[in-house]
Amino acid sequence: MILHNSLNSQQQQHTAGAQSIGFDYQFYYFMFLALDLKLGQKIGFEVKDDIHIDKEDGNSILFQSKHTILKTANGTPQNLTTLDVDLWKTLSNWSVFITADTTTGFLDKHSFVLVTNKSENNNDFISSLNQFKADQDIDNILTKINELKSKTQDNTLKEYFKNVTSLGKRRLKIFFTKLTVETEVDEIIQKIKNRILENIRQENLVDAIFDSLCSNLQIAKYTDIKDRNKFEISCEDFNKKFGKCFKVATELRPLPKRDFPILLPENLENQAFIKQLLDIGDIQSGSDDIRNFTTQMLKFLNHFTYWSEEENFILLTDAEDFKNNSIRIWTNEFRSKYRQITNQINSGKAINDLEDDIKQLGAELVDFIRRQDLSINGYSPLGIEFSNGHYYALSDNLEIGWHFDWKNKYKKE
Repeated sequence: MILHNSLNSQQQQHTAGAQSIGFDYQFYYFMFLALDLKLGQKIGFEVKDDIHIDKEDGNSILFQSKHTILKTANGTPQNLTTLDVDLWKTLSNWSVFITADTTTGFLDKHSFVLVTNKSENNNDFISSLNQFKADQDIDNILTKINELKSKTQDNTLKEYFKNVTSLGKRRLKIFFTKLTVETEVDEIIQKIKNRILENIRQENLVDAIFDSLCSNLQIAKYTDIKDRNKFEISCEDFNKKFGKCFKVATELRPLPKRDFPILLPENLENQAFIKQLLDIGDIQSGSDDIRNFTTQMLKFLNHFTYWSEEENFILLTDAEDFKNNSIRIWTNEFRSKYRQITNQINSGKAINDLEDDIKQLGAELVDFIRRQDLSINGYSPLGIEFSNGHYYALSDNLEIGWHFDWKNKYKKE
């Protein structure tokens, strides 16, 4: 058992899982930053650093990302300790960059951000850094670094400390002024989705945009690096190459459908819309059409409530526009169909003498309306079944009718 556990431990140390998720974390943070690019800015992946952003004023921000899969007892990522190797290796690397520049040009034009999912939890160096940013006393933070150096026997750490302090007070003061350590940057995928939501304001589209943007950025990164090109994206490039990933937010798309239970009323023929259809001879008493048309109406009403009230797929203004437009289509055809009837009545003919013609025209009006495939702003057409159900609902609510004199015949008591 001891040998088996030892073997497992050795295997785990040599697996690429932790390293792989670190690269993923770096990419997702790159994606997170890319979503917030401003005009004139450019973001790069593994070019000047893990990630960099060239700003419109000629300055740059260098990012180092560090991820851990190790957890504390309460399940949170392990702490970024005061002697954390990732912390001091990063500061050492930047110090080497600064030292390599014989002028202060590099330091003047660069800012530095270490981002990690590790928790801060009383990190003495970060506390000293925050104090320095408040009082600009370089001696205090240098004292803290030398104190930390004396506490470790790790030669690698000692070399990192040496690289940092070798900058000297003048350059260290500038470096620490421009240094930021962001801890507890976790749940990076959700942060990306939140940023997408802030841009498009429609939660139901976030996952589709995320998937499209992530896959296309990954392909672009792979292709550029494989071809030995720098993977850098300007704000203009991002809009041009990846703006189409947001197209789903403007494309016509179907509204989601659900299998809602249909509860038919006891007396189907007592419904106002059925009475109207019976009176013009469109359907016959006792026919299967009555049940079918009622089902269509209830299916539409259930879905419309789900879309507009429960899940907010549809804005209230869009719902109102949809209804008004539907009634406008009916109004125009009603006037067209009954123009001659109107003229005859205005000429003194009794409406009762025109009943046969009215029923015929009413049936033709229904036929026309049943051919309408309606749509709601931003979505693809509803289909004939839902469109018919919508008109049946309007006529059941006595907002439209088929008979020329429907307002008087079926007015609510």
